[in-house]
Amino acid sequence: MKLNSLTFMFLAVAFTTFAEQPSGPQPAAKCVKIDKTQQVLRAYEGNRLVFETPVGTGREGKLTPDGHFTAGVKLRMHRSLLYHNAPMPFSVQFDGNFFIHGFSSVPDYPASHGCVRLPLQNGNAERFFDWVDPGTPIDIIGR
Repeated sequence: MKLNSLTFMFLAVAFTTFAEQPSGPQPAAKCVKIDKTQQVLRAYEGNRLVFETPVGTGREGKLTPDGHFTAGVKLRMHRSLLYHNAPMPFSVQFDGNFFIHGFSSVPDYPASHGCVRLPLQNGNAERFFDWVDPGTPIDIIGR
């Protein structure tokens, strides 16, 4: 059977369209909600809560910004450029010099220099770091 150019183009487009279709269920979109009033981070896949942890946000004069952000650079070990080379393990950038990162002390009130602290001792900082992807939406609300 001889194929003319129009038939060949049709088959090529049909095959490409078919090949690009994902098979099986697609993973639900990830998102992160941080509530500064409750001092809690919640991670979702679609509408399903998959992870929740207490956090420590910025204290008076060093507030964590409110807004809609996306996860940026992820660094297993980062050091602060602003605060005496302080270690910031399991860092996920969300806005300029603001990071979500592990910390040894996470009280139930705002105490950081503006970053969002996650507890190191229970593994939540590493768990969040491993779960979040660059580009994951992060919403921060509250007082």
